[in-house]
Amino acid sequence: MKTARLILGGGSAYGLAHIGVIEAIAEEYEITGVVGTSMGAIVGGLLACSVSPQKMLELAQDVSTLELFNPLTLDFSRSGIFDGKAITRLFEDWTQERMIEQADIPYIAVAFDLHRQLTVLIDKGSLAKAMRASSSLPFIFAPQEMEDYLFIDGSVAHPLPLAFADKVPGEITIAVNVLPTASPDIEIYEPGHKQTKQKLTRYEVFMQSLMQNQGFMAIQSIVKNKPDIIIHAHHPDFGFYDLKKAQDFYDFGYQAAKKALGEHSEPDFAAKLRGSYEKLFERIVTRAREI
Repeated sequence: MKTARLILGGGSAYGLAHIGVIEAIAEEYEITGVVGTSMGAIVGGLLACSVSPQKMLELAQDVSTLELFNPLTLDFSRSGIFDGKAITRLFEDWTQERMIEQADIPYIAVAFDLHRQLTVLIDKGSLAKAMRASSSLPFIFAPQEMEDYLFIDGSVAHPLPLAFADKVPGEITIAVNVLPTASPDIEIYEPGHKQTKQKLTRYEVFMQSLMQNQGFMAIQSIVKNKPDIIIHAHHPDFGFYDLKKAQDFYDFGYQAAKKALGEHSEPDFAAKLRGSYEKLFERIVTRAREI
Protein backbone atom coordinates (compact mmCIF):
# COMPACT_ATOMS: atom_id res chain seq x y z
CA MET A 1 0.00 0.00 0.00
CA LYS A 2 1.40 3.38 -1.02
CA THR A 3 1.72 6.19 1.50
CA ALA A 4 -0.03 9.52 1.03
CA ARG A 5 0.08 12.98 2.56
CA LEU A 6 -3.25 14.79 2.73
CA ILE A 7 -3.78 18.51 2.13
CA LEU A 8 -7.17 19.45 3.54
CA GLY A 9 -8.61 22.84 2.62
CA GLY A 10 -10.98 25.16 4.42
CA GLY A 11 -14.66 25.70 3.71
CA SER A 12 -16.71 25.87 6.92
CA ALA A 13 -19.50 23.22 6.82
CA TYR A 14 -18.37 22.14 3.34
CA GLY A 15 -15.26 20.79 5.09
CA LEU A 16 -17.31 18.03 6.68
CA ALA A 17 -16.89 16.28 3.32
CA HIS A 18 -13.27 15.70 4.37
CA ILE A 19 -14.49 12.96 6.70
CA GLY A 20 -15.94 10.86 3.89
CA VAL A 21 -12.91 11.60 1.72
CA ILE A 22 -10.59 10.25 4.42
CA GLU A 23 -12.67 7.08 4.68
CA ALA A 24 -12.24 6.45 0.95
CA ILE A 25 -8.53 7.31 0.85
CA ALA A 26 -7.74 5.05 3.82
CA GLU A 27 -9.14 2.10 1.85
CA GLU A 28 -6.38 2.50 -0.75
CA TYR A 29 -3.50 4.40 0.87
CA GLU A 30 -1.68 4.61 4.17
CA ILE A 31 -2.05 8.19 5.34
CA THR A 32 1.30 9.30 6.77
CA GLY A 33 0.88 13.06 7.23
CA VAL A 34 -1.69 15.84 7.06
CA VAL A 35 -1.63 19.60 6.50
CA GLY A 36 -4.91 21.39 7.13
CA THR A 37 -6.48 24.83 7.07
CA SER A 38 -9.63 25.83 8.97
CA MET A 39 -12.12 22.92 8.86
CA GLY A 40 -9.35 20.93 7.21
CA ALA A 41 -7.20 21.56 10.29
CA ILE A 42 -10.01 20.40 12.58
CA VAL A 43 -10.63 17.16 10.69
CA GLY A 44 -6.88 16.74 10.17
CA GLY A 45 -6.26 17.08 13.90
CA LEU A 46 -8.70 14.29 14.62
CA LEU A 47 -7.09 12.15 11.92
CA ALA A 48 -3.68 12.75 13.52
CA CYS A 49 -5.12 11.37 16.77
CA SER A 50 -6.29 8.21 14.95
CA VAL A 51 -9.95 9.12 15.35
CA SER A 52 -11.79 7.00 12.76
CA PRO A 53 -13.95 8.66 10.10
CA GLN A 54 -17.03 7.03 11.60
CA LYS A 55 -16.18 8.48 15.02
CA MET A 56 -15.54 11.90 13.42
CA LEU A 57 -18.99 11.70 11.85
CA GLU A 58 -20.52 10.90 15.25
CA LEU A 59 -18.73 13.85 16.84
CA ALA A 60 -19.94 16.19 14.09
CA GLN A 61 -23.51 14.97 14.46
CA ASP A 62 -23.42 15.39 18.24
CA VAL A 63 -22.36 19.05 18.19
CA SER A 64 -25.29 21.42 18.66
CA THR A 65 -25.45 24.88 17.11
CA LEU A 66 -26.08 26.30 20.58
CA GLU A 67 -22.88 24.69 21.79
CA LEU A 68 -20.89 26.46 19.06
CA PHE A 69 -22.71 29.79 19.12
CA ASN A 70 -23.81 30.12 22.73
CA PRO A 71 -24.80 33.66 23.80
CA LEU A 72 -22.85 32.98 27.01
CA THR A 73 -19.63 32.86 24.93
CA LEU A 74 -19.96 36.30 23.36
CA ASP A 75 -16.63 38.06 22.91
CA PHE A 76 -16.70 41.15 25.09
CA SER A 77 -13.31 42.27 23.76
CA ARG A 78 -15.21 42.97 20.50
CA SER A 79 -12.60 41.30 18.29
CA GLY A 80 -15.21 38.74 17.26
CA ILE A 81 -18.82 37.81 17.98
CA PHE A 82 -17.88 34.73 20.02
CA ASP A 83 -14.78 34.19 22.15
CA GLY A 84 -14.19 30.62 20.93
CA LYS A 85 -13.57 29.18 24.39
CA ALA A 86 -16.39 26.63 24.06
CA ILE A 87 -14.90 25.35 20.80
CA THR A 88 -11.46 25.10 22.36
CA ARG A 89 -12.89 22.98 25.19
CA LEU A 90 -14.62 20.79 22.60
CA PHE A 91 -11.35 20.27 20.71
CA GLU A 92 -9.54 19.46 23.96
CA ASP A 93 -12.12 16.78 24.70
CA TRP A 94 -11.92 15.34 21.18
CA THR A 95 -8.10 15.19 21.19
CA GLN A 96 -7.82 14.23 24.87
CA GLU A 97 -5.63 17.32 25.31
CA ARG A 98 -2.80 15.76 23.32
CA MET A 99 0.16 17.71 22.01
CA ILE A 100 1.00 17.73 18.31
CA GLU A 101 4.29 16.04 19.19
CA GLN A 102 2.21 13.13 20.56
CA ALA A 103 0.09 12.74 17.42
CA ASP A 104 0.13 9.41 15.60
CA ILE A 105 1.12 11.01 12.28
CA PRO A 106 2.82 14.34 11.47
CA TYR A 107 0.31 17.20 11.55
CA ILE A 108 0.45 20.87 10.60
CA ALA A 109 -2.28 23.45 11.14
CA VAL A 110 -2.06 26.55 8.95
CA ALA A 111 -2.99 29.85 10.60
CA PHE A 112 -2.45 33.55 9.89
CA ASP A 113 -0.80 35.82 12.47
CA LEU A 114 -2.22 39.36 12.56
CA HIS A 115 0.77 40.74 14.46
CA ARG A 116 3.36 39.65 11.89
CA GLN A 117 0.97 39.70 8.91
CA LEU A 118 2.08 36.29 7.69
CA THR A 119 1.14 32.62 7.60
CA VAL A 120 2.36 30.42 10.46
CA LEU A 121 2.67 26.64 10.36
CA ILE A 122 1.77 25.20 13.75
CA ASP A 123 3.54 21.85 14.15
CA LYS A 124 4.03 21.73 17.91
CA GLY A 125 2.11 22.47 21.08
CA SER A 126 -1.54 21.86 21.91
CA LEU A 127 -3.51 20.13 19.16
CA ALA A 128 -6.72 21.77 20.35
CA LYS A 129 -5.24 25.27 20.26
CA ALA A 130 -3.74 24.65 16.82
CA MET A 131 -7.14 23.53 15.52
CA ARG A 132 -8.80 26.57 17.11
CA ALA A 133 -6.14 28.96 15.75
CA SER A 134 -6.46 27.67 12.19
CA SER A 135 -10.27 27.93 12.26
CA SER A 136 -10.62 31.36 13.91
CA LEU A 137 -12.96 32.78 11.31
CA PRO A 138 -12.59 36.59 11.29
CA PHE A 139 -15.59 38.58 12.50
CA ILE A 140 -17.25 35.42 13.87
CA PHE A 141 -14.64 34.23 16.39
CA ALA A 142 -12.10 36.22 18.34
CA PRO A 143 -8.52 35.58 17.20
CA GLN A 144 -6.66 32.85 19.07
CA GLU A 145 -3.90 34.25 21.26
CA MET A 146 -0.83 32.00 21.63
CA GLU A 147 2.26 33.58 23.18
CA ASP A 148 2.78 36.78 21.15
CA TYR A 149 0.81 35.44 18.17
CA LEU A 150 -2.70 36.56 17.29
CA PHE A 151 -4.08 33.88 14.99
CA ILE A 152 -6.99 33.96 12.58
CA ASP A 153 -8.24 31.41 10.07
CA GLY A 154 -5.45 30.12 7.82
CA SER A 155 -7.77 30.21 4.82
CA VAL A 156 -7.36 33.96 4.47
CA ALA A 157 -3.98 33.27 2.83
CA HIS A 158 -3.94 29.51 2.12
CA PRO A 159 -7.43 28.03 1.65
CA LEU A 160 -5.80 24.92 0.14
CA PRO A 161 -2.31 24.75 1.71
CA LEU A 162 -0.53 22.76 -0.99
CA ALA A 163 2.51 25.02 -0.67
CA PHE A 164 3.43 23.15 2.51
CA ALA A 165 2.91 19.58 1.31
CA ASP A 166 6.60 18.73 1.59
CA LYS A 167 6.52 19.44 5.35
CA VAL A 168 4.91 16.04 6.03
CA PRO A 169 5.85 12.59 4.69
CA GLY A 170 4.11 10.65 1.92
CA GLU A 171 4.87 9.12 -1.46
CA ILE A 172 2.06 11.05 -3.12
CA THR A 173 0.20 14.27 -2.40
CA ILE A 174 -3.59 14.24 -2.30
CA ALA A 175 -5.32 17.63 -2.25
CA VAL A 176 -8.92 17.92 -1.10
CA ASN A 177 -10.74 21.08 -2.15
CA VAL A 178 -14.25 21.64 -0.75
CA LEU A 179 -14.66 25.28 -1.83
CA PRO A 180 -17.00 26.41 -4.62
CA THR A 181 -15.22 26.66 -7.97
CA ALA A 182 -14.53 30.24 -9.01
CA SER A 183 -16.53 31.15 -12.10
CA PRO A 184 -14.81 32.58 -15.18
CA ASP A 185 -18.07 34.22 -16.30
CA ILE A 186 -18.43 37.99 -16.42
CA GLU A 187 -21.39 40.07 -17.55
CA ILE A 188 -21.93 43.75 -18.27
CA TYR A 189 -24.36 45.62 -16.04
CA GLU A 190 -27.78 46.12 -17.67
CA PRO A 191 -30.31 48.51 -16.10
CA GLY A 192 -33.89 47.38 -15.78
CA HIS A 193 -33.37 44.00 -14.11
CA LYS A 194 -36.17 43.08 -11.72
CA GLN A 195 -35.28 43.42 -8.09
CA THR A 196 -34.50 40.12 -6.41
CA LYS A 197 -36.41 39.23 -3.28
CA GLN A 198 -33.53 37.24 -1.85
CA LYS A 199 -32.15 38.85 1.26
CA LEU A 200 -28.79 37.97 2.79
CA THR A 201 -27.72 38.42 6.37
CA ARG A 202 -24.45 40.19 7.20
CA TYR A 203 -22.98 36.77 7.98
CA GLU A 204 -24.04 35.37 4.59
CA VAL A 205 -22.67 38.40 2.75
CA PHE A 206 -19.33 38.04 4.53
CA MET A 207 -19.01 34.28 4.07
CA GLN A 208 -20.09 34.19 0.41
CA SER A 209 -17.65 36.98 -0.42
CA LEU A 210 -14.86 35.24 1.47
CA MET A 211 -15.45 31.86 -0.14
CA GLN A 212 -15.54 33.23 -3.68
CA ASN A 213 -12.11 34.74 -3.15
CA GLN A 214 -10.82 31.58 -1.51
CA GLY A 215 -12.19 29.42 -4.33
CA PHE A 216 -10.04 31.39 -6.77
CA MET A 217 -6.99 31.10 -4.49
CA ALA A 218 -7.48 27.33 -4.23
CA ILE A 219 -7.32 27.01 -8.03
CA GLN A 220 -4.12 29.06 -8.00
CA SER A 221 -2.64 26.67 -5.45
CA ILE A 222 -3.54 23.60 -7.51
CA VAL A 223 -2.07 25.10 -10.69
CA LYS A 224 1.14 26.17 -8.98
CA ASN A 225 1.83 23.16 -6.76
CA LYS A 226 0.54 20.28 -8.92
CA PRO A 227 -0.70 17.61 -6.46
CA ASP A 228 -0.69 13.98 -7.59
CA ILE A 229 -4.43 13.58 -6.93
CA ILE A 230 -7.07 16.30 -6.73
CA ILE A 231 -10.36 15.56 -5.02
CA HIS A 232 -13.00 18.24 -5.56
CA ALA A 233 -15.60 17.60 -2.87
CA HIS A 234 -17.70 20.77 -2.83
CA HIS A 235 -21.34 19.86 -2.21
CA PRO A 236 -23.44 22.04 -4.56
CA ASP A 237 -26.75 21.54 -2.76
CA PHE A 238 -25.86 22.83 0.71
CA GLY A 239 -24.40 25.95 2.28
CA PHE A 240 -21.40 26.83 4.41
CA TYR A 241 -23.73 27.03 7.45
CA ASP A 242 -25.25 23.52 7.11
CA LEU A 243 -23.32 21.99 9.99
CA LYS A 244 -26.21 19.63 10.77
CA LYS A 245 -25.87 17.95 7.36
CA ALA A 246 -22.77 15.98 8.39
CA GLN A 247 -24.03 12.67 6.98
CA ASP A 248 -24.83 14.23 3.61
CA PHE A 249 -21.41 15.89 3.40
CA TYR A 250 -19.76 12.62 4.46
CA ASP A 251 -21.55 10.62 1.76
CA PHE A 252 -20.76 13.22 -0.90
CA GLY A 253 -17.09 13.34 0.11
CA TYR A 254 -16.78 9.57 0.07
CA GLN A 255 -18.26 9.28 -3.42
CA ALA A 256 -16.19 12.20 -4.76
CA ALA A 257 -13.02 10.59 -3.42
CA LYS A 258 -13.83 7.12 -4.82
CA LYS A 259 -14.47 8.69 -8.23
CA ALA A 260 -11.24 10.73 -8.16
CA LEU A 261 -9.14 7.80 -6.95
CA GLY A 262 -10.61 5.55 -9.64
CA GLU A 263 -9.94 8.10 -12.38
CA HIS A 264 -6.40 8.62 -11.11
CA SER A 265 -5.53 5.08 -12.16
CA GLU A 266 -6.35 5.91 -15.78
CA PRO A 267 -3.35 6.81 -18.01
CA ASP A 268 -2.49 10.54 -18.01
CA PHE A 269 -5.63 11.41 -16.03
CA ALA A 270 -3.77 13.46 -13.40
CA ALA A 271 -2.03 15.53 -16.07
CA LYS A 272 -5.33 16.12 -17.90
CA LEU A 273 -7.06 17.19 -14.68
CA ARG A 274 -4.29 19.61 -13.80
CA GLY A 275 -4.54 20.92 -17.35
CA SER A 276 -8.25 21.60 -16.90
CA TYR A 277 -7.50 23.63 -13.74
CA GLU A 278 -4.82 25.57 -15.62
CA LYS A 279 -7.29 26.39 -18.39
CA LEU A 280 -9.92 27.45 -15.85
CA PHE A 281 -7.41 29.70 -14.11
CA GLU A 282 -6.39 31.21 -17.45
CA ARG A 283 -10.04 31.85 -18.39
CA ILE A 284 -10.72 33.59 -15.08
CA VAL A 285 -7.69 35.84 -15.50
CA THR A 286 -8.27 36.71 -19.17
CA ARG A 287 -12.09 36.74 -19.45
CA ALA A 288 -12.37 40.46 -18.72
CA ARG A 289 -10.37 41.28 -21.85
CA GLU A 290 -12.89 39.51 -24.05
CA ILE A 291 -15.92 41.68 -23.25
